[in-house]
Amino acid sequence: MSHPLEHFRKNIGEEIKVAEASLAKAVHHLSALTESGVEAIENQLGETMLKCEAKRAQAEQAGQRIKLFLEEKTAHAIAKYEEWKTDQEIEKLEKHADKRESQAVDAIIVAAYALMEAEIAIMEALKARKTAIEVAG
Repeated sequence: MSHPLEHFRKNIGEEIKVAEASLAKAVHHLSALTESGVEAIENQLGETMLKCEAKRAQAEQAGQRIKLFLEEKTAHAIAKYEEWKTDQEIEKLEKHADKRESQAVDAIIVAAYALMEAEIAIMEALKARKTAIEVAG
């Protein structure tokens, strides 16, 4: 396997593992916190919000890069790509592949951040439900 392809596979794999771990933590927290009191939920919510805030800048940057990518993707760019393939301009094709690999990693970063936000929403909903149950007696 070529070095660039292996590097791409490794980068994507690492970001997917981060997203998977985040989702697994959300499932675990939901299960564990269902049996917990409001204070435990608030503590976990605070920790999760701190982690989410730490990833916000990275996700925003990745989102901006994705937006730029989508703006770049025009009929002219596609025509150029086809021209490079025909002319066998390897350097340009490699740069094109590098950009697409970076965009794939950015998409995973944004998705992982969305999962963190979803985890916060789940905890806030659980906290609200627990509070309602406690107040109702």
